[in-house]
Amino acid sequence: MAKLMVTRSGTNLGSWFIEDKRLVIGRAEGVDIRLEDAAVSKQHASIEVMGADHILLDLESSNGTFVNGTRVMRHLLRHGDAIDILGFELKYVDHKSVVVADGDRTMIFTRGAEGGLTPAGAGAGKAPLANARTVEVELPVAVLRGVAGPRAGGTIALDRPLTALGERGRDAAAVFRRPDGFALARVTGKPPKVDGKAIPDGWQILRDGAVIEVGGEKVELAYIAKH
Repeated sequence: MAKLMVTRSGTNLGSWFIEDKRLVIGRAEGVDIRLEDAAVSKQHASIEVMGADHILLDLESSNGTFVNGTRVMRHLLRHGDAIDILGFELKYVDHKSVVVADGDRTMIFTRGAEGGLTPAGAGAGKAPLANARTVEVELPVAVLRGVAGPRAGGTIALDRPLTALGERGRDAAAVFRRPDGFALARVTGKPPKVDGKAIPDGWQILRDGAVIEVGGEKVELAYIAKH
């Protein structure tokens, strides 16, 4: 199970486990992880759960969300990532995460005794587990075809873990690429529509041929190949 270990100025403020629901980080009462500092936005950032993966989203905060020193709007969390929010460090710990690099369609993993998957070759110099075996994780290949809006008539390759849609800072959404298909979630503004219906918060699985509308864009998902 993954967790966030929160510190500030070397002081441990606690640990929060990431289970199967969205976590909201901010200074407002009632958020999941409360950071008591006036410079932190009331709802500053969130952790979205999608299967075994966790996505960090900045919720249009005033002072930004940083991962490993770089400001981000959305980020696929990897074991060891350090999230910085106004001097609060939230260390992401998850030894069993499956992480696939940008642009890779196939990557080789080894399955350990506890069932977790780790990239083959990780931990160079260490002896592999005696009962480890190789698992091939193949990613689906698809595009978004522009139906209306600024990219009408064109295509958007879905060859990265996250693909942005809509208007940044206004009505925006993200398409998440996983081994079992694609999913869509609202990032900011109004909820996107799929096949004419607004979707709830959280990641929504997309079918082949799904029509997405967000921030003046209308696109259709078209699979090229799927494992």
